Formats: sequence, structure tokens, C-alpha cells
Amino acid sequence: MRTLHAVFRIIITTLILLGLSSPLHAFWGNNDVLVTINGTEYSPADFQNWWREWREPGMSIPETPDPYIDWLLLSSEAKAMQLDENPSYLKKLDVFLKVRSLMQLKAEEIDAHTEIPPRDVLWQAYKEEYTPIFDLAMIAVPEEEQAQVVRRFIDEGVPFLDAAEAAGLENIAEELERTGPMRFTRIPEPLREAIMPLEEGDIAGPVFFGHSYYFIEIVERNEGTDADFETLKQALIRQEQKKQEARLTQALLERLMDKHQVQVDEEAIAAIGPEGLADQDAERTVIRIDEIEVPASVVYDAVQKAQKTRGKARHDPESFAMSKKRVVQDILSQTLTNMEALDRHYEEVPPLKQTFEFYQRHRLIKELEEEIIKPRAEITDEEVKAYYDKNPELFSREGFVEMAMVRTNETQLAERITRELKTGADFFSVMEPISPAGVRVEKRPAAHLPEVIKTELEKLSPGQVGIVKDGNDTVFIKLVRREDQDRIPFDAVSDRIRRQLEDERFESIRNEMIQQLRELSDIEINQSAWKKLRKTLVEEEV
Repeated sequence: MRTLHAVFRIIITTLILLGLSSPLHAFWGNNDVLVTINGTEYSPADFQNWWREWREPGMSIPETPDPYIDWLLLSSEAKAMQLDENPSYLKKLDVFLKVRSLMQLKAEEIDAHTEIPPRDVLWQAYKEEYTPIFDLAMIAVPEEEQAQVVRRFIDEGVPFLDAAEAAGLENIAEELERTGPMRFTRIPEPLREAIMPLEEGDIAGPVFFGHSYYFIEIVERNEGTDADFETLKQALIRQEQKKQEARLTQALLERLMDKHQVQVDEEAIAAIGPEGLADQDAERTVIRIDEIEVPASVVYDAVQKAQKTRGKARHDPESFAMSKKRVVQDILSQTLTNMEALDRHYEEVPPLKQTFEFYQRHRLIKELEEEIIKPRAEITDEEVKAYYDKNPELFSREGFVEMAMVRTNETQLAERITRELKTGADFFSVMEPISPAGVRVEKRPAAHLPEVIKTELEKLSPGQVGIVKDGNDTVFIKLVRREDQDRIPFDAVSDRIRRQLEDERFESIRNEMIQQLRELSDIEINQSAWKKLRKTLVEEEV
């Protein structure tokens, strides 16, 4: 027995010394490998990265790694078919990378250097923007002659009300208006200018405003309090941080302009007017950024579009000049930050690396579905009508909505997407940075939706988009269709039926393809590694 043990120890030692540890891993189990597909190994960390991107709210951890394996098989098949060379794939990849890289650039260069200002800075901003606070007593005098009489009496030291009565005004006590505490910013400009230099007890006027001459007594002038400051503190912090962001952004742009040797032909830009460009000037380069040349025609067209969007008069020289300045600044800012963000290759390092790799594979699957599966899932008109006739109960219920809904708690990304939606961008396209796996259109009972969502949906017509806050989340909603009739006409639901049947056939064909790929592939699952990984994921959820 001792001899056998000694021989076994010698064998083990020899294997280790010879560097032949892999057979031992095969024997004992290698927890560094979760799945092997056709010789390619995928680790537990690979699964975790996939799950982080794949999962949606309320989704449970899968019992087996099968969903991950299916995803890998489909994406690998798409790559083998060279679908990664499709222009549509490359375009979507480019857009995704630009958006996410810009966010990462902002996080590094702006957000990381933005601080909560000290109290003295916030107090100074409070004093400048929110004080003084006035309590005013005002009398409106209809005639200028009467107003002059009131002013003369006041200058002679006659009390406010007595001066008004001496001028022949009646029911003064009833006409006297008290504002109560009011921030100076809420007071109309002509009246504000008259009272700002005054102290408590002083009287301003006559000030012509509207159709009357006003006399204003400063009943109380408050230069601010700690309690009032505290109610505005968070707003003041946000305002000051926006100023910090503006300074940091400008400093970044200046560095980038030096780095990329930006040249702006101010004379040529000044010559771009609302009347248009001469043919010989249209292609003249007015902005040069490294090898990028921007002709005058691009600037002019962008200004025209901006004028139209803002409803400005096309031939108004002043508004045209302002729009032109903004367009030039936008061209410089967007081009330079895009170049810098891409130059840093955030997609090669965490945290963007894992997200980008997921998006690459997921978009490949979408290309495969679009080119191979979707054409085979088409439904005929006859099939749609047959389903409608066979299932009348499905089209007689009230209170259902067909909608797409996406949530995010990333404030900056939500603000960016909100701006894009307001400019008319496609809902499903702009949601990709939030939901790389795509946005589903679902039919839901309206009664089961959160109150804030139901309220917003009531304002929408089919095709419209709503944006609401739900707790810390920003929720983007697209209403596709509303079902509130006793018996919905066939024409009103035929498109939805077609989509439903196509979705069902699509899933069937997709599952058949996965099954075929599984049969043609050599798949090994390390059950020990999977059990350990799943246990860890479950514990993390708890």
C-alpha cells in the first residue's frame, strides 16, 4: 500500500514538474472554464458580463447556462456568415460607440472634476440670484397729473396713504395692494429697477407700468436668511456645478483645439450671410480639424436648418449671425469631443469593454434575424384573417394598451435621449444605449400599470412618446395602440395580429436554428463551475 502511495506521489510530482497540469484539471475539474463550444472556452466571468447586459428588471437567474450558449451560437454563426461586414451593422456599432465613448469622456474630464461648492460660494450665489426679498405696498394711479401730486406730497413728508388721499384718490385703503414676501426676480422689470436701491420705509414712484402710474412702499426688505438658504441649497449646488461643467468643458475644448491644430477662417465665416453663398464660395474650407475640412456650404445649411427649427426669420441678419456663431461652436465641440472620445478607445478597457463586446455580438444576432429568420416568418393576409375570426374574445376586451417602455436611472443619459426624442429621433433607435438588447413592444392591461404611467398614457395618441419620472427612474413610453372598444374592427387589429403571428413564427424558426446549431456543435458544460457561479449570483441578489 505504501508503495502504491509513493508511486502515486511520484506521478503527481512528475506531472507538475513537467508542466502537465491540464490533465489534472480535467480530472479534478477546472473552474476557470464554464462552457466550451467547438474548442473555444468561456469563463464564469464571461457569463457574468453577459448576464449584466442581458438581464432586465424582474428577470430570474437562469437554471442552466443554455440561454448564454444559445446567444453565443447565434452570434458565432452570424460572424461565420460575415454579417459583421454589413453596412447596417457597422453603422449601428459606430453610433453606439460614439455615444458611450462621449459619456465616458465626460465622466473622466468633467464629472470627475466637478465638486460640491463650499458654503461661502453657495451663499454668494444665493445672495445674487435669490435676494433681496421684498414685501411691498402699492398704489396704482391712473392719471399722470394725479401721480405728480402724490409724489410732491410724499417728498414733503406726508405719509403714503395721506398723500394719495390729498391728491384726490378715493377708497385708498381698499385700493392699496400688499404683495407679501416676494423675491426680486418676480417683480416686473420697471418696478424692480425703481425699488432695488431703496431701503425699508422708502417709497418709489411714479413708475409707469401697464396703463397706470405706480407708487411702491418698501414695507420690508430681507437680504436672506439661513432657513431660506437651506430650502434652495440643492438648487444652488446644481447651478454652481453647471458653471463648473461649463468651465471644464471650455478648458477641454481649448486643449483639443491645440492638439488637433484647429483652423477657423473667421473672414470666410463672416462672409456667410442670410442671402446665401456664391457658387465659388460654397466649397471654400472655413474650418479645418486635422484632416477634416468643413466647407462654407455645410455651415450655411446648418444655420438655415437651425433658423427653421427655432422659427427665426430666415433673412433676419441678427438672428442669422447668432445662429451661425452657435453652429460653428457646435461643429467644433462635437467634432473634437467625438475624435477625442474615439481616440481614447474606451471600448478596449472596462467598464465599456464588456458592454461593447456584448453589443457587437448582440447586433450580429439582430443582423442574422433580419436577413435569415425574418423573411421566413412572414404571414399571409389569409392567415391574419383566420386568426381574427377564430379568436373573437381576444379582440373584445377593454382597457389594453400596446406599448414600449424603457427605464433608466442614469440622469445624464436620460437627458441626452430626451433631447434627441424632442428633435424627432426614432424611439427605438435612441433607446439602444439604455437597452442594447432591444426594446420590446408589449400588450398590457392599463389597470395593472403604475399610476404615473397610466396618467401619461392617457395624454398620448398612438405613435406618440411620453417621458415621466417614476421615483429615481426616468421612464420613456411609446404608445403603439390603445384597445378600448367592445369589438375592435379587423382593420384596426390586423397589423397587430400579423406582428403577433410573425413573432410566434419568428421564435419557432429561431429555436429551430438554435437546435440545428447545437446538433452541429461540440458543447461541454462544466457543471461544477456552473453550480458555483449560480450560487454566487443568487447570493448576490439576496
